[in-house]
Amino acid sequence: MSDLAAYLAAQLGGDVLTKPLSELISIVRFRGDFRNSVRFPDSNIATEIQAAWGELYELIAETHEGYWVTSDTVTTTASTAFVSLPSDAWRVHAIDRLDGTDYIQLDQVGIADRNWFSSTAGRPCAYRLTARGIDLFPTPDAVYTLRVTYEPVAPFLDEIPRAYYNGWEEYVVYGALIRLTLNEQRTNDWQQQLDLARARITRGASQRKAQEPEYLVLRDAWDSDLLRDERWR
Repeated sequence: MSDLAAYLAAQLGGDVLTKPLSELISIVRFRGDFRNSVRFPDSNIATEIQAAWGELYELIAETHEGYWVTSDTVTTTASTAFVSLPSDAWRVHAIDRLDGTDYIQLDQVGIADRNWFSSTAGRPCAYRLTARGIDLFPTPDAVYTLRVTYEPVAPFLDEIPRAYYNGWEEYVVYGALIRLTLNEQRTNDWQQQLDLARARITRGASQRKAQEPEYLVLRDAWDSDLLRDERWR
């Protein structure tokens, strides 16, 4: 059992199945009666399996909060107002600045607050996500280490077995089958199975224990003196 599989079993309390891509292809061929390898080569089936896996990955991210979350560090450059995200970052949850031996959380600001620090430089204490990565406020005046907490992009399936809990592979199988057939009646049957798999995954999310829900802190108003003198000092 892989480290991920062992982790899933420990967190969710059950056996975790692992299936390599070749086994998933065999299952899709069997259930769809796709014996014609010329019309349905392995490469085409693998493409549709990958697409279905991407949907499953996002569904798990939406329903099992924090399930894929990981972290990595990036380093700023003095006088450069931004830094690139980790190459595999998809959804960013938090960014912290290393201060001595502790990490200090940076505040996320919107586009309306982009001019708060004007052209000043200093220790980054706020950020905004943009196409170029992480815009930092104020502009770093030295080299700083930032810890980025994020969900990575869905990995490509290969011969390394992926961990599936409680029948999650059914979503991948039926999602691929739907993409591979144009037969309306069979598609309807498989869509029903896909919906059942989706419901099963969603129900499982409600059974996952979490310390507390994540939410945005609502502020009645932002006091400029408070922000400048206390929060961002």
